Amino acid sequence: MGAKYDVGHYNAQLKVYLDSEHKFSATDFLANMEAKDIQPNRVTYQHLVMAYCQQGDIEGARKVLEFMKTKDFPITEAVFNALITGHGRAGDMENAKGILDVMRNTGVEPSLDTYTALLCAFAEHGDIEAIEEFISELEKTETSLMDSDYLQLVYSLATHGHSQYIPKFLEKIRHDQGYVQDAIATTSQLIIAECDDAAFEVLLTLPPVGNAGEEGSTGDPNNGYFFIRNMVYHQRPIDTLAKFCDQLQERGIHTVPLQFALKCALEDNNAEYAYSIVKVLKEKNLPVRAHYFWPLLASCQLDSDLEGVTAILRTMQELEVSADADTYSKYLVPLISESTDLLTKFQELGLTVGPEEILALVRWEIQNNRLDVASALLKEHGGENILFEAYKMSLVEAFINKQQDPEAFAELLDIVYKSQQLGRSEENDPVGYFLYNLLEEMQGGMARRREGTFLELLASLKNKGVQIPVNIVKGMDKLIKRNNYSPDVFDAAVGLADAPLRDRWQPDEGMPQPDEGGEVQLDMMEPESINQIESQLRVARTKGLTRRAIHLLRMLVKANCLQDNVERALELKKEVESLGELLYAINYPSLIEALCKEGKVQEAWEANQELNRNYPSFVMDGWKYCCLVQLLAEKGRLQDALNTIDEMKSKGVQSDFRLQNNFFQVLHSLAEKGDLESTRALFDKAMELGLVRPTNNLASHLVTPFLLKDDLEGAWSAIKDCEEKYRIMPRLHDLLCAYIEKGDTDSLQTAMDYISNSKGEMNMLYDLVFAFLSKGKHKEARKIIETPGMRALDSRLNWFANLCIQNNMEEALEQLVIQTKKLFSSDRDTMYTYLLQYYDQQQNGEKAAHVWTMMQEEDFLPQDTTLRYIASIIQRSGQPLPADFPDWIAVQQDSSTSSSDGSSESDDDDEKKQAVYWKLRVRARPRQAQTPVQTQGVQQRTQEVQTASETPQDPALIAAIKKACIDQDTEAVNAAVAQAEAQGVPLSFSILSKCIMTNLSKGNLEEAENIKKRMLEKDPGITLTSGNIRNKFVITYALKGRSQDALKMMEEMVSDGLAPNKIAAKTLMYSMASKGDVEGVQQVAQHLERLNTLRDSVPEYLVDSHLFNAYLKSDQVEAACDLLESRMSESESRMRVVIALGDLIQDQKGDALDKVSATVEKIARFFNRYEPVVDLFLAYVDRNKVEEARHQLQRFPAIEEQMDMLVGHAVFCSQRKDADTINRLIDILPSPSHRQPMFFFLLRCHYEKDDVDACWATYQRMQSEGVELDELSQKRLATILKKHGREAPFEEPPESFNFYKKKLDQTRLEALS
Repeated sequence: MGAKYDVGHYNAQLKVYLDSEHKFSATDFLANMEAKDIQPNRVTYQHLVMAYCQQGDIEGARKVLEFMKTKDFPITEAVFNALITGHGRAGDMENAKGILDVMRNTGVEPSLDTYTALLCAFAEHGDIEAIEEFISELEKTETSLMDSDYLQLVYSLATHGHSQYIPKFLEKIRHDQGYVQDAIATTSQLIIAECDDAAFEVLLTLPPVGNAGEEGSTGDPNNGYFFIRNMVYHQRPIDTLAKFCDQLQERGIHTVPLQFALKCALEDNNAEYAYSIVKVLKEKNLPVRAHYFWPLLASCQLDSDLEGVTAILRTMQELEVSADADTYSKYLVPLISESTDLLTKFQELGLTVGPEEILALVRWEIQNNRLDVASALLKEHGGENILFEAYKMSLVEAFINKQQDPEAFAELLDIVYKSQQLGRSEENDPVGYFLYNLLEEMQGGMARRREGTFLELLASLKNKGVQIPVNIVKGMDKLIKRNNYSPDVFDAAVGLADAPLRDRWQPDEGMPQPDEGGEVQLDMMEPESINQIESQLRVARTKGLTRRAIHLLRMLVKANCLQDNVERALELKKEVESLGELLYAINYPSLIEALCKEGKVQEAWEANQELNRNYPSFVMDGWKYCCLVQLLAEKGRLQDALNTIDEMKSKGVQSDFRLQNNFFQVLHSLAEKGDLESTRALFDKAMELGLVRPTNNLASHLVTPFLLKDDLEGAWSAIKDCEEKYRIMPRLHDLLCAYIEKGDTDSLQTAMDYISNSKGEMNMLYDLVFAFLSKGKHKEARKIIETPGMRALDSRLNWFANLCIQNNMEEALEQLVIQTKKLFSSDRDTMYTYLLQYYDQQQNGEKAAHVWTMMQEEDFLPQDTTLRYIASIIQRSGQPLPADFPDWIAVQQDSSTSSSDGSSESDDDDEKKQAVYWKLRVRARPRQAQTPVQTQGVQQRTQEVQTASETPQDPALIAAIKKACIDQDTEAVNAAVAQAEAQGVPLSFSILSKCIMTNLSKGNLEEAENIKKRMLEKDPGITLTSGNIRNKFVITYALKGRSQDALKMMEEMVSDGLAPNKIAAKTLMYSMASKGDVEGVQQVAQHLERLNTLRDSVPEYLVDSHLFNAYLKSDQVEAACDLLESRMSESESRMRVVIALGDLIQDQKGDALDKVSATVEKIARFFNRYEPVVDLFLAYVDRNKVEEARHQLQRFPAIEEQMDMLVGHAVFCSQRKDADTINRLIDILPSPSHRQPMFFFLLRCHYEKDDVDACWATYQRMQSEGVELDELSQKRLATILKKHGREAPFEEPPESFNFYKKKLDQTRLEALS
C-alpha cells in the first residue's frame, strides 16, 4: 500500500509481543530491521532486554545490555525490573534480589513496580515465606502495595500452579480507586490462561452492585457479565461453565447466568456451544425462549442461507423450544416468499405446522395485500386458535397503506367474528376494537381519503351480520367528531351496534377551566368550597339522604384538613363515627399531616393506627409517614417512630429521591435541636431497611449535633464511622475549619492522615486548601497548591466556589481564583465566571470591571460568554465599560440596551433612536484614527439624519404599525408601510426593522425583502446592524430552501463581527445537510470557527452530526463512516446521529445502512463508545422498526444502561407529542427499572394532547408494573381527570404545576450531587 515503516512501528510490534508473552527470535527481529535499513533506538534495545528476560535468557539480555553501554544508552527502571523477572525465571533468586542494590548504586530508586516484579518472581517459585517476609519489610518502611500489585501477584501464583495461596493475598485488597477495572482485566487474563478457579476468586472480590439476593434489590443481571462472557468466548468446558453459573446465582451476583451465557454464545455465532448450553438449561428446567436464537438466524438470513435457517429451526424443535410467529416472520418467511404455496413449503422443510406458523403466514399475506389467502388460512386452520391481536395492527396498516378491497377485509373480519363468537365480550371484541383502532390511525388528510372505503367496509360487515358492542360505537363516535368525518360514518357504525344507542358522546362542559398559566386550581382549598359542601350537607339532611350526608361529611373532613382546621376536622370525624361509619382511606393521610402540623402527637398516632386497622392494605405517601416519624421523635416517642419506619418498609413505601428528601427534612429538624440519639436511631433504622441511601447530605445530620456542642472529637468519630460504613465523610470541611480556628494541629494532622488513606492524597490536599482559604490562611493554602504534582480537579474546585457564593465568602473566592492561576489544567474561564457570579449577586460593577483587569494581567483571553457577562454586570450597575474593553462586545451591549430601552420611549421620539443607530454604525468599525475624508463623511451623514428627524411624521400611522407588529398582523403591517410610502411619511430604521421581523416571523420572505430593498434605496450606505434581523433572514432563507442566500447573509454577519445564533446556524446546516450539500455545511462550520469564542457558536459535535447527514444524503457512505469513527475515537466527542440514521432507514437504503451498522458495531467493540449504537436503536424505534430495535438491543445489552440518552429521547418525543414512539420504547426495554422513567413522559405527552383515556390507561399500566407517580405526574393526572368529570384515585397535590416542576428539578440536581 506504499506505507513506509520506521523504528516506531517496530517498537510497537515488540510491545505487543511482550504484552502477550509471544516468543520470537531477537536476532531475526534485528536482522529484519537491518534489511529494511532501519536503525534500532534505545527503546528497541530495552524491549529486547525485556523479551530475553521474559524467556529467562539472562545471557541474551546481558549481551544487549553491553551493547547499550557502548552506545551510552541509559539503563532505566523498566530494564532493571525486567532483569529481576529474568533472573527469577532462570532460577537465580539471589541475583534477582541483588538487582535492588545495583539499582540504588546506579542512582535509580526502586519503585512499587520493582518490588512487584520481585514478588512475582518469588510467586512463580511458590516461595510464600519469601513473599510474606518481603512485604513485611516494605510495611516497615511505610511502603504499601497497591491493589493492582496484589493482582499481579495472584496472576503469577495461579499461572505457575500455586493457586492455594491466592486467598491469603486477596484478603489484602483495599478496593482502591480503579480496582474494578484492574480486577476485570486480571480475571480475563486468568481465563485465557485456563486458571478458571483463580479467576472466579478474583471476581468474588469485586464490590457488590445491587445483589439479587438482597431484599428490595432488582438484582442487576450484569454483575459478573464479563466473567461469563470470557468463559463462553474461550469455550471453557460446559460443566465448568455450569458450575460457575450456579455459584453466581447462589451468591446473588447474577440472576440468570446461564441464560446470559447462552446469549453470549449466540452473539458469537457459536452454534454448537450454544446448543450445549441449551441442554443444560433444559436439564435444570429453566425456560429457553425463541428469541435467544435470533442472532444465529440473523447471521444465516444475511447470507440468504435457507438451509442454515431451517437447520436452526429444526434444532429448536428437537430441543423443545417453540419458535414463535415473530421468529418465522423475520427469518424464514422472507427467504421462501417466492414460493406460491408457503404452507406446503413449510412442510417440505420438515417443520411442524401449528398456530404460530399459521400466524406468521397470515401476517405475511396481509402485509403483501393477499387477504384472500390469509382468509383461507384462517378458515382452514381455525381462526379461534390464532390470536387476533397478534396480526390486528398488520391489518390496520394494510388498510391504510395498501390498495384496499373492503370486501376482502370484511370477509377476513367475518371469519374472525364467527371463530371467536363464544369468547366475545364488551372488553374483548376483536372486530369492534379493530374498527376503533382503524379510526384512531386515520387522521387528518388520511381520514378524508379513506372515508369512502371505510364506509364500504362497515356496510359489508353489516351485510354479513357482524355486530360490535354499543360502548365501542360510542368511542368511535368521539373519534368521528374529532376527525370531522361525515355523519354517514356514524350512521354506519350505529348499524353495527348490538344494542340501541341512547346518547351520543359530547365534549365536557361546565368543567373548571385552566387559568392563564394553564393550571386548574384545587377548589377544595378555597374556604367558599367548604361553605358549599356544608350547604349541600344541610340540604341532604333535610331530605333525609343519609348516605349522601355521610359522603359530604367525609369530604368536609378532608377539606378542613387541607385548610388546617384540625379541631373542626376531628369534630366531623367523630360525627361520622357516631353514625356507625368510617372515614375514607384517603381522608387519613390529610388528617395525619394536619395533626402533625399542629403537634398533636397522640391524635396523629391513633389516626395512623385506625388507618391500619380499617384499611390494612392502604399505603400513605412517604411524606405523611415522615411527618409522623418526625413528630414522634420530637415528642420523645422514639420507639413509636422506629416502629413507624418498620411499617413503611412492610407496606412497601417506595425508596426514591422523594423519600430521600423527606427523610432529610426529618433528620435536619432533629439534628438542629441537638437530638443526637433520635437522629442516629432513625438514620440507622432507615439505612438498615434500605429506605434511603447514604449520601453526604443525609449523613451530615449525624455530625451536626456534635458541632453544635463544639464536640470536635465526637464529630470526628462520627465522620470516621460514616467513612468506614458508607465510604462518605459528611461535614468534613466544617470540622477541618474548626480545627484550624482552634489551632488544634495534632487533630488536624490525624484527620489528614486518615483522609489521605481513605480518599487519596490529592483529595486530602484539596480538603486542606479549602479549609485554609475559608479561615483566611492564604499563605498556607498557597504552599499546598504549589505542591509538585498538584493538578486541577474541576469537581472539587467547582464545589468550593459554589460554597463561597452561597455563604458570601468573598475573600476566599477571590483567593481561590488568584491562587489557582498556575495550577495545572485549571479552567480559568470557569473560575473567573464564579467570581463574576458573586459580584453580580452583590451588584458590584466596580469589582466586575476589576476582573477584566485581572484577566489582562494574567494574559488570559476569556470566552465571549464571559465578556458579555462582565459588560452586563458593569452596565446594570450604572457604570461605563472600561476604555480598553473589546469594542465589538461594547457595540452588542449598547445595541441590546438601546433595544430594551426603546420600549419605554414615546412614539414620536425617533431622534434619539436615529442618533443611537448612527453611533452604532460608527462604533461597529475598529477603533482607529479617522482620515479627514472619513470625518467629513460622518459629519455629513449625521446632518442628513438630523434633517430626516425634523421631517413631520404621522403619529397615528406609526402607532398603527407598532400595534400591528405587536399583534403579528403582517397584512396590516404591509398595508401601513405602503400607505406611509404613498403619503411620503418617513419611517425610522427601528420601525422598518420591526416590520421586517414581523414578516419574517410569519414566513413572508418576499415582503421582508421588499422592505429591506426600500431601506437600501432610501439610504445606500445603510446596513442591518441588528443580529436578530440577520439571524431571522438566515433561518427563513434556509426554511424556504434558499440555502445560498442564507449562507451569503451569514458571511456578511461574520465579516461585520456579528455572531450567528445557534438556531440560525443549526437551521442552515440542517437545510444543507438534508440536500446532501457537504461543501455548504463545511462552509458554515468554517464561518463558525472564525468566531469560536462566541457564546452562540454551534458545538463541534453538532457540526459533525450535520456533516454526517450530508454525506449520507449525497451517497458518500464511506466518508460518513470515516467521520463517525474518527470522532467517536475521541473521548470528548458528543456526536449524535439518530436523525440521520432515521432518514436512512426511512429511505430504505439497505447497503448504506449495512455499512453504517458495521461502523457503529466497530465503534462499540473497539472504542467502547455506545452513543452511535444507541442512536441506531432509537432510529429504529422512531421509524417503527420494532423487530430491528429488539435485535439491536439483544446484540448490545449496554444500550439499556445508557439511560441519559434514552430518557433524553423520551423527553424529546414528549415535547413533540409523539406518544407512539415512547410506547414502543417502553415495550422494547425489558427491565422495569429502565422503563419506569419513560412512563412519566408518556403521561405528560397524553396530558398535553388532552387525551384523558390515554392518561388513564397509562396510569393503570404504571400501577400494574409497580411504578409510583411523582407529584408532578399526580398533579397532571388529577387535573385532566377532574377536567373530564372523573375522580382521581388519590389525593390531588395542592400546589401549582410550577411548584412541583421546580421541586422535581431540585431533587434531580441533589440526586446528581
